[in-house]
Amino acid sequence: MKKYLIILSVFAFVACNKSNTDTANTENDVRQRTIDSMDAVNNASKQQEVHSSEIHHSSTTNGSSSNTNNNATNDTKTTEPAKRKGMSNTTKGALIGTGVGIVGGALTGAAASEDKGKGAVIGGVVGGAAGSSVGYGIGAKKDKDLKDANK
Repeated sequence: MKKYLIILSVFAFVACNKSNTDTANTENDVRQRTIDSMDAVNNASKQQEVHSSEIHHSSTTNGSSSNTNNNATNDTKTTEPAKRKGMSNTTKGALIGTGVGIVGGALTGAAASEDKGKGAVIGGVVGGAAGSSVGYGIGAKKDKDLKDANK
């Protein structure tokens, strides 16, 4: 009976996991966003180089360095890098699922086994693996929903 309880617990964790079939599209989207951000940085640096050469050119034609300093302070446009959002929902879900799975699996394993320590360790490992996969799936769905909402 105790073995059936462990197997049932594992199946309950695994049954809740929905496989994400859009991982290829997600990876391609990440690559494309990386390429786009690199292009934006390169374009910004090129514009800054052109702008600085215009300032240098105007300083040589005007002949006064004080006028150049005023132009440089008033005309410079700084591009700030995008702020990091922190952890993705996928990562958060996987971490939370792992923690919950370890605790739940350890408790179930200790309750179902005659050797409490060994049962807790095995249950924790199995529960952690199952919990991380479930949490990953839930977090990936949240990320996908947020991405679709931002379109």
